[in-house]
Amino acid sequence: MNVFQYGAICEKNWEQNLANMSGYERKYTFYSDFSIAEFCEVWMRDRGAIVDTFNRVIESWGSSIEAMSEIVMVLNHKIWAFHDGVDSSYLKCNETNRDKIARLYDKLYRKAENFVYEKFGEDKDAMRYYYSVID
Repeated sequence: MNVFQYGAICEKNWEQNLANMSGYERKYTFYSDFSIAEFCEVWMRDRGAIVDTFNRVIESWGSSIEAMSEIVMVLNHKIWAFHDGVDSSYLKCNETNRDKIARLYDKLYRKAENFVYEKFGEDKDAMRYYYSVID
């Protein structure tokens, strides 16, 4: 499996999970962006690819509550996808890497969530949208 196949498989799995859970349809490619970064971390030994992806996403999309809501949701799903071994089974990574990546996603999730509260916390419409998407 190559990096793009892995990204596509993970994205399709995530879209199916969204449809089953909430009916939300993704607007961005954040899930596959992070999946590609995971592949680079594990197989290409590009340490920092996930954090670099996170930083680029926040820099590019941080002014959009729609994008930030989806980023927070993606990061939350990534935590569980690695904790439960779903994405990591496609990636064929060992338990140590799986745990490391899940913990990293947890850290980034908390950072993104704090960013949303700091950036949009006073905007009632933005926060209403945010809660409607992540809830």
